[in-house]
Amino acid sequence: MTMLLEVAGVQYGNFSYASCEIRLDALSNTFEFIATPKRGEPLPFKGGDSCKIIVNGNTVLTGYIEVIDIAYSATQHEIHILGRDKTGDLLDSNLDQLSDTRAQITLKQLIELVIENIGANLEVVDRAAPPSFTETTDLFAVEPGTNAFAFIEKYARKRQVLLTSNGAGDVVIEKGNPQKAAGSVQNIIGATDNNVISANFTYDTTGRYNLYKFASQLNITLLNELGITDIDELVAQSGGTEDNDIRAGRQLVLISESPYSNEENGPRAQWERNIRRARGLKYSVTVPGYGVDSRDPKSDLWQINRLYQVIDDYVGKSEPMLCNRVLFELSVDKGEVTTLGFVDETTYLLDLTKPTTSESADLVV
Repeated sequence: MTMLLEVAGVQYGNFSYASCEIRLDALSNTFEFIATPKRGEPLPFKGGDSCKIIVNGNTVLTGYIEVIDIAYSATQHEIHILGRDKTGDLLDSNLDQLSDTRAQITLKQLIELVIENIGANLEVVDRAAPPSFTETTDLFAVEPGTNAFAFIEKYARKRQVLLTSNGAGDVVIEKGNPQKAAGSVQNIIGATDNNVISANFTYDTTGRYNLYKFASQLNITLLNELGITDIDELVAQSGGTEDNDIRAGRQLVLISESPYSNEENGPRAQWERNIRRARGLKYSVTVPGYGVDSRDPKSDLWQINRLYQVIDDYVGKSEPMLCNRVLFELSVDKGEVTTLGFVDETTYLLDLTKPTTSESADLVV
């Protein structure tokens, strides 16, 4: 069981600290390594080098070393290494002129056009297969200088999907439909087989609302070209939803990021509600090792977008929960541990399974 940094085919270990964070709700994953080399030993790699992070023999991140910070004195010599996976280029780059795309196009195709525009070496894996965009509501013209990720993430929200990455550094279009997985988090009072080292539970309603409303209009340019000029068909497109877990009197009204129809505003409001619920209800736990069974070096690694059974008497949890964050960590003090972030299993779903007393039907506003 180990965490390694691989550069140019050579694997490096024996770090005083190492971490690799994988998130479901973030495009680019990150890593950090700290080493104390022998005095006079040259640095074997440099900033900008491509690399892989390997945990228990599994490649969990493919990206680049972005920062190398060297500090030394007469008695100490420390190297601090930071980086991200390949999708970090999408987060940092701005778009040049992108031609209007008016025919039906998928989100995968749109992201591929953006990747081509910035000249990145990235593949796109579509695990969600959201519906294609339509001529009446979508015009993909972009101003030069627009951030590449901000542009595509706007349309990902429109289709209620997540943009994340995999171990190969690909862009992954993911839906919140997690698979049940073997393994559990357990902290039962009096039990001898608990695997929780520490935990934190937060329930915060300050960012949540009882009523969510989205307002927009259809794309006037395209509709005019199609011969649709009725004002009622162009403007005042709206939709909403409720969260009856939150008291009445808390209302959020937002303007949609791009042209939305009445039919699209309702799901967009649901998505906003679900994301805010996820941010407000968090359970984080640290367990030994990197695999779901810390005693077995061949055990499957903990993974995002999986449902794991959580039983924690101290916070009153006994239910499957969705893992949306995995932090593999190695340190002199802690040894090999994994910190897992959990949210409600329905967080990224529109077809919610919570009781009807907690959720109401979509609103037409």
